[in-house]
Amino acid sequence: MSQENKNEEIDLMQLFGGIKEFFRKFLKLIVDAVLFYKKKFVLFLVLGILGVALGFFTDKYMDKKNNFVQEIIIEPNYNSVEYIYDYINNLEANFKDENYVNKLGLKIEQVENVKKIILEPVIQPNDVLNRLQDKESFIEGYNENSLKEKKYRNFYKQHKLTVLFEKKNPENASITNKILEVLKSNKYYNDLLSFQLKQTKNNLEQSKVSLKFVNDYLTNLSENPNPNEEKYIFATESETPTIASLLKRKEELINTISDHERFLVLNKEIFIIVEYNDVVSKRKKLVNRNLLIIPLVLIGLVSLFYFLRYLSTSVTNFVNNEE
Repeated sequence: MSQENKNEEIDLMQLFGGIKEFFRKFLKLIVDAVLFYKKKFVLFLVLGILGVALGFFTDKYMDKKNNFVQEIIIEPNYNSVEYIYDYINNLEANFKDENYVNKLGLKIEQVENVKKIILEPVIQPNDVLNRLQDKESFIEGYNENSLKEKKYRNFYKQHKLTVLFEKKNPENASITNKILEVLKSNKYYNDLLSFQLKQTKNNLEQSKVSLKFVNDYLTNLSENPNPNEEKYIFATESETPTIASLLKRKEELINTISDHERFLVLNKEIFIIVEYNDVVSKRKKLVNRNLLIIPLVLIGLVSLFYFLRYLSTSVTNFVNNEE
């Protein structure tokens, strides 16, 4: 066997020896850690119980101190988006005026519990795309944050009103209801609403009359292929109405009537409430989070203390042995 081969075997033995020593020390470290926690079992059990108790009371206390939130989804009508946003954006400042609050039928003590009022669009990119002519440039410069800008909020059908309260109070919901009531009481929009509803009702009746006329004409035409022209007068693009043109007109009238009826149902007020949620705790999903965090933190800090003390002792012994 050559000297070179012997050197290679020695190097491999040293390498495997180093790996073996590393794993031996690593396993010894794990065993020492297990023995340490076993030895200090009572201490860490007490820390765990103390941490759970502190976590429970902390969660309970923070829940009481936490914000309470009410979220309402609304759908504005009659181009009232800017009016609603202006009113909501000024509301926090107006709540500091006692006279204004009293005119709303509320007490200053009630509105002092209101921490923040936010109105923001329910982001639907398709709502923006449907309103923009230059869609390609919008897609190229698409940015999620830009969709919340003022220039786009008129494009969205729905908007979310969020009211944050400092503490739980049975009267919190009444404050939100009063805000919605005042928004709906605007004289200009109520006059506009009344006019639009009246016009739509008239158009609906006229469309129904026209639809009846078309149906009667079609019925008569089916029964008598050569009707008396003096009996029915019908304005069409051609001098004599055809079945195809009448059916097309009938379809148009049905769609028009459907649109009018939908308008009368969904546009009775300045805005409709799509979703009305009760007042809930903002951190409802995070309840009992400290129940686990605090025990782990206490056990971790005590473990770190013993580890640092062990490290300090090891370094001191190493220095003394070197001397």
